[in-house]
Amino acid sequence: MKINILLFVVLLSNALAHAQNSINILVKRDTFQYFTILDNDTGRYKLPANFKKPANWQKADQSRKGFLRNWYGSYNDSFNLKQVLAIIDTAIDLSQIESAQSWCIDNYFQAFPYLITRLSNKQKIGLINTADLIIWDRIKTGDLEFYGHGGAINEDLFTIAGRASWVLNQITGENFATVHGNFTKKQAKEFKQLWGKYITNLSR
Repeated sequence: MKINILLFVVLLSNALAHAQNSINILVKRDTFQYFTILDNDTGRYKLPANFKKPANWQKADQSRKGFLRNWYGSYNDSFNLKQVLAIIDTAIDLSQIESAQSWCIDNYFQAFPYLITRLSNKQKIGLINTADLIIWDRIKTGDLEFYGHGGAINEDLFTIAGRASWVLNQITGENFATVHGNFTKKQAKEFKQLWGKYITNLSR
Protein backbone atom coordinates (compact mmCIF):
# COMPACT_ATOMS: atom_id res chain seq x y z
CA MET A 1 0.00 0.00 0.00
CA LYS A 2 2.80 2.42 0.94
CA ILE A 3 4.61 1.62 -2.30
CA ASN A 4 1.48 2.40 -4.32
CA ILE A 5 0.98 5.70 -2.51
CA LEU A 6 4.62 6.65 -3.03
CA LEU A 7 4.38 5.73 -6.70
CA PHE A 8 1.22 7.84 -7.05
CA VAL A 9 2.94 10.84 -5.44
CA VAL A 10 5.94 10.51 -7.76
CA LEU A 11 3.73 10.19 -10.84
CA LEU A 12 1.59 13.15 -9.76
CA SER A 13 4.68 15.26 -9.13
CA ASN A 14 6.07 14.43 -12.56
CA ALA A 15 2.73 15.19 -14.20
CA LEU A 16 2.49 18.58 -12.48
CA ALA A 17 6.06 19.43 -13.42
CA HIS A 18 5.37 18.48 -17.04
CA ALA A 19 2.18 20.56 -17.06
CA GLN A 20 4.02 23.58 -15.64
CA ASN A 21 6.75 23.27 -18.27
CA SER A 22 4.11 23.06 -20.98
CA ILE A 23 2.41 26.19 -19.66
CA ASN A 24 5.72 28.07 -19.52
CA ILE A 25 6.51 27.10 -23.10
CA LEU A 26 3.01 27.99 -24.28
CA VAL A 27 2.64 31.28 -22.44
CA LYS A 28 6.15 32.66 -22.05
CA ARG A 29 7.75 31.90 -25.36
CA ASP A 30 8.45 34.83 -27.66
CA THR A 31 8.27 33.50 -31.21
CA PHE A 32 7.89 36.88 -32.91
CA GLN A 33 10.31 37.75 -35.71
CA TYR A 34 12.34 40.94 -35.37
CA PHE A 35 14.03 43.04 -38.05
CA THR A 36 15.72 46.38 -38.62
CA ILE A 37 15.36 48.18 -41.92
CA LEU A 38 16.90 51.59 -41.47
CA ASP A 39 15.21 54.46 -43.30
CA ASN A 40 16.72 57.95 -43.20
CA ASP A 41 14.52 59.40 -45.93
CA THR A 42 12.52 61.64 -43.60
CA GLY A 43 11.96 64.23 -46.32
CA ARG A 44 9.27 62.15 -48.03
CA TYR A 45 7.18 62.04 -44.85
CA LYS A 46 7.12 65.72 -43.94
CA LEU A 47 3.75 67.23 -43.17
CA PRO A 48 2.61 70.05 -45.47
CA ALA A 49 3.33 73.52 -44.11
CA ASN A 50 -0.36 74.36 -44.02
CA PHE A 51 -3.18 71.86 -43.70
CA LYS A 52 -6.51 71.36 -42.01
CA LYS A 53 -6.48 68.60 -39.45
CA PRO A 54 -8.83 65.74 -40.40
CA ALA A 55 -11.85 65.02 -38.21
CA ASN A 56 -10.16 62.19 -36.28
CA TRP A 57 -7.17 64.38 -35.51
CA GLN A 58 -9.44 67.14 -34.26
CA LYS A 59 -11.31 64.65 -32.06
CA ALA A 60 -8.02 63.43 -30.63
CA ASP A 61 -7.02 67.02 -29.85
CA GLN A 62 -10.37 67.62 -28.19
CA SER A 63 -10.00 64.53 -26.01
CA ARG A 64 -6.70 65.85 -24.68
CA LYS A 65 -8.00 69.20 -23.47
CA GLY A 66 -8.10 70.19 -19.82
CA PHE A 67 -7.05 67.81 -17.07
CA LEU A 68 -7.16 64.86 -19.48
CA ARG A 69 -3.97 66.20 -21.06
CA ASN A 70 -2.03 64.93 -18.04
CA TRP A 71 -2.87 61.35 -18.99
CA TYR A 72 -0.55 61.62 -21.97
CA GLY A 73 2.62 62.19 -19.98
CA SER A 74 4.63 65.32 -19.24
CA TYR A 75 8.04 66.60 -20.28
CA ASN A 76 10.36 69.42 -19.31
CA ASP A 77 11.12 72.51 -21.38
CA SER A 78 14.55 71.26 -22.38
CA PHE A 79 13.12 68.31 -24.32
CA ASN A 80 14.06 68.25 -28.00
CA LEU A 81 13.67 65.96 -31.01
CA LYS A 82 17.01 64.22 -30.53
CA GLN A 83 16.17 63.29 -26.94
CA VAL A 84 12.69 62.12 -27.85
CA LEU A 85 13.94 59.86 -30.64
CA ALA A 86 16.59 58.43 -28.30
CA ILE A 87 13.84 57.56 -25.82
CA ILE A 88 11.74 55.85 -28.48
CA ASP A 89 14.78 53.92 -29.69
CA THR A 90 16.29 52.86 -26.36
CA ALA A 91 14.22 53.65 -23.23
CA ILE A 92 12.61 50.83 -21.27
CA ASP A 93 10.67 52.85 -18.69
CA LEU A 94 7.02 53.36 -19.68
CA SER A 95 6.88 56.85 -18.17
CA GLN A 96 9.67 57.97 -20.52
CA ILE A 97 7.80 56.60 -23.52
CA GLU A 98 4.71 58.52 -22.40
CA SER A 99 6.76 61.72 -22.07
CA ALA A 100 8.13 61.25 -25.58
CA GLN A 101 4.60 60.69 -26.84
CA SER A 102 3.42 63.89 -25.19
CA TRP A 103 6.22 65.91 -26.77
CA CYS A 104 5.42 64.48 -30.19
CA ILE A 105 1.75 65.41 -29.81
CA ASP A 106 2.78 69.02 -29.21
CA ASN A 107 5.54 69.04 -31.81
CA TYR A 108 4.06 66.89 -34.54
CA PHE A 109 5.63 68.83 -37.41
CA GLN A 110 9.09 67.82 -36.19
CA ALA A 111 8.25 64.30 -35.05
CA PHE A 112 6.02 62.98 -37.84
CA PRO A 113 8.62 62.01 -40.49
CA TYR A 114 10.95 60.40 -37.95
CA LEU A 115 8.12 58.33 -36.51
CA ILE A 116 7.13 56.98 -39.91
CA THR A 117 10.68 55.98 -40.85
CA ARG A 118 10.85 53.98 -37.61
CA LEU A 119 7.98 51.75 -38.67
CA SER A 120 10.50 49.49 -40.39
CA ASN A 121 12.62 49.09 -37.27
CA LYS A 122 11.11 46.22 -35.31
CA GLN A 123 13.86 45.95 -32.75
CA LYS A 124 12.73 44.66 -29.36
CA ILE A 125 13.70 47.04 -26.56
CA GLY A 126 11.56 45.90 -23.64
CA LEU A 127 9.49 47.76 -21.07
CA ILE A 128 9.48 48.16 -17.28
CA ASN A 129 7.36 49.93 -14.66
CA THR A 130 4.24 49.07 -16.63
CA ALA A 131 1.93 48.70 -13.60
CA ASP A 132 -1.22 46.96 -14.89
CA LEU A 133 -0.71 47.82 -18.56
CA ILE A 134 -2.34 45.32 -20.91
CA ILE A 135 -0.69 44.45 -24.23
CA TRP A 136 -2.12 41.04 -25.06
CA ASP A 137 0.75 40.00 -27.31
CA ARG A 138 3.19 40.62 -24.45
CA ILE A 139 1.05 38.89 -21.86
CA LYS A 140 1.09 35.81 -24.10
CA THR A 141 4.90 35.90 -24.35
CA GLY A 142 5.29 36.40 -20.61
CA ASP A 143 6.82 39.87 -20.98
CA LEU A 144 3.86 41.33 -19.09
CA GLU A 145 1.76 39.97 -16.26
CA PHE A 146 -2.03 40.09 -16.36
CA TYR A 147 -3.69 41.26 -13.14
CA GLY A 148 -7.29 40.97 -14.29
CA HIS A 149 -7.60 44.69 -14.91
CA GLY A 150 -5.72 47.63 -16.41
CA GLY A 151 -5.50 49.88 -19.43
CA ALA A 152 -5.11 48.12 -22.77
CA ILE A 153 -2.91 49.27 -25.66
CA ASN A 154 -3.09 47.61 -29.08
CA GLU A 155 0.42 48.59 -30.14
CA ASP A 156 3.50 46.56 -29.22
CA LEU A 157 5.40 49.11 -27.11
CA PHE A 158 8.20 46.60 -26.63
CA THR A 159 9.50 47.45 -30.13
CA ILE A 160 10.61 50.67 -31.80
CA ALA A 161 8.09 50.24 -34.61
CA GLY A 162 5.28 49.66 -32.13
CA ARG A 163 6.17 52.81 -30.20
CA ALA A 164 6.38 54.92 -33.34
CA SER A 165 3.04 53.59 -34.56
CA TRP A 166 1.42 54.20 -31.17
CA VAL A 167 2.56 57.83 -31.13
CA LEU A 168 1.44 58.42 -34.73
CA ASN A 169 -2.02 57.07 -33.93
CA GLN A 170 -2.20 59.07 -30.70
CA ILE A 171 -1.35 62.27 -32.58
CA THR A 172 -3.84 61.76 -35.40
CA GLY A 173 -6.59 59.69 -33.79
CA GLU A 174 -6.20 57.10 -36.56
CA ASN A 175 -5.98 53.31 -36.35
CA PHE A 176 -5.57 52.17 -39.96
CA ALA A 177 -2.02 50.98 -39.21
CA THR A 178 -1.40 49.20 -35.90
CA VAL A 179 1.82 47.37 -35.03
CA HIS A 180 1.24 44.09 -33.20
CA GLY A 181 3.76 41.50 -32.06
CA ASN A 182 3.47 39.57 -35.34
CA PHE A 183 4.23 42.69 -37.40
CA THR A 184 6.11 41.79 -40.61
CA LYS A 185 8.50 43.46 -43.08
CA LYS A 186 5.71 43.46 -45.64
CA GLN A 187 3.41 45.29 -43.25
CA ALA A 188 6.15 47.78 -42.43
CA LYS A 189 6.39 48.71 -46.10
CA GLU A 190 2.60 48.88 -46.45
CA PHE A 191 2.15 50.99 -43.32
CA LYS A 192 4.72 53.54 -44.47
CA GLN A 193 2.92 53.77 -47.80
CA LEU A 194 -0.39 54.30 -46.01
CA TRP A 195 1.05 57.12 -43.95
CA GLY A 196 2.55 58.59 -47.11
CA LYS A 197 -0.92 58.65 -48.68
CA TYR A 198 -2.29 60.18 -45.49
CA ILE A 199 0.20 63.04 -45.76
CA THR A 200 -0.57 63.51 -49.47
CA ASN A 201 -4.28 63.79 -48.69
CA LEU A 202 -3.57 66.51 -46.14
CA SER A 203 -2.35 68.73 -48.96
CA ARG A 204 -5.61 68.50 -50.91
